[in-house]
Amino acid sequence: MVLLFSKSDPERDTAIMLGDPKVAIYSTVLPFLISILVGQINMVADVMWCSGLGSDDVSAIQIVSPIYWVVFDVGLGIGLGANVIISRRIGEGNRQGAQNIISQGMVLAVVIAAVLAPLMYFLIAPMMSWMGAPELTGMSESYMLPILACNIFQVLSPTLAGFLRGEGAAKKSNYSLMVGTTANIILDPILIFGLELGVQGAGIATAISFIINTVVMIALYRTGRTTLKMTFKGFRPILLDMKEIMYIGFPKMVEMFLMDILDAANRVFLIQCGGVDAVTLFSVPFRLLMLASMIPNSFALALTPVASANIGAKRPDKSVTAFYVSLKSILLLSGAFLVGYLLFADFLIIPFIQSESMAVLESGLVDVLRIDAFMIPAIGVSFVCNAMFQSMRRPMISLSLTILRTGLTTVAFALLCTTTVDYMCIGMVAVGIAAAILSYTIVRVVIRNLLKGYTPAPV
Repeated sequence: MVLLFSKSDPERDTAIMLGDPKVAIYSTVLPFLISILVGQINMVADVMWCSGLGSDDVSAIQIVSPIYWVVFDVGLGIGLGANVIISRRIGEGNRQGAQNIISQGMVLAVVIAAVLAPLMYFLIAPMMSWMGAPELTGMSESYMLPILACNIFQVLSPTLAGFLRGEGAAKKSNYSLMVGTTANIILDPILIFGLELGVQGAGIATAISFIINTVVMIALYRTGRTTLKMTFKGFRPILLDMKEIMYIGFPKMVEMFLMDILDAANRVFLIQCGGVDAVTLFSVPFRLLMLASMIPNSFALALTPVASANIGAKRPDKSVTAFYVSLKSILLLSGAFLVGYLLFADFLIIPFIQSESMAVLESGLVDVLRIDAFMIPAIGVSFVCNAMFQSMRRPMISLSLTILRTGLTTVAFALLCTTTVDYMCIGMVAVGIAAAILSYTIVRVVIRNLLKGYTPAPV
């Protein structure tokens, strides 16, 4: 399978990142779009197939999903830190320094993953009790057990993808992820219904998909189909490199952890509002909201290596151009998604109402989806602004904005939990729009400081 991938042309990949910013963004956005789609399909496929088992099974997956994302976010943070550093060092012409990041990042990911897995498993039961759904603990543990047993692969998958994106090989990372996701989609019905494993079958399928993703990406490095090499010969920890990875990646981890923790808290308020069905009413449309956000997020992911590489090459003007190209594109596309969701919400919900207990929730799911749709442009703006903060090595600004947004969302949920799920979602959308406006205002100030005193070198 690895032989299907062509070998990288280092000069071509670097020339694209450091060339015309518009060309650089548009040439890499599609591979990133495929990557995000693959990640979302993995989770949506589990929910969609388990909807045939009943609303309790869906709720068990949705309520425990913060733990799923905590583990994944470790790899996401390390991958992001490595992505920015690799791109910068390539822009500076320091390819050996960029290559060192791969072995250091791999070891860092494995060590953290090994410590994290047992901790997350033992948190499931207390979390389910705290959230007011102790009766679903058994199903949630059955789903998460195979995933946590293979959590090293769950962490390495986004970490390796970050390495590949940093060197401009987004297509290779995405095609690797597609192989694993295809396996997950095929295995879900076989394990859930064919072997009658229920939600545990969904967890096994997801774990296998991460193993496949990781093995394929490591094989790409080991067979020389990448710009940089993966080698552990004479390996020794370089604390400066690990510190640099964590300087950028750790705020992202904390940002995502905080979102996961507050997401769990929000589910407590949802359960107070309308029981476990309220979690389903919120979570299923929110998954569709994340699918709609995949295009804005793909521009944000494309922006990170392009902006980082040009800042490393002492061309911040190109980084700023790439930012505005991404921002204008996501506003146009998000507007189109907003209209589409408002018009076709009834049809988009159909795959999730395959059981009798889910069918009775249909009208509520449609209403919530239409409310959530107004958040799509705000999510897009926040994604692109956060990517620019990361590229400018200002991860703490991104973290602070996320703390503010998620904290205010939780406050809104707490204040509205005695009303309806619809009103809780309206509060979430209002906070999201306000946070996007604030992010854009701050990023403009940081960009002005970045360009202060800069004069492009003559051609």
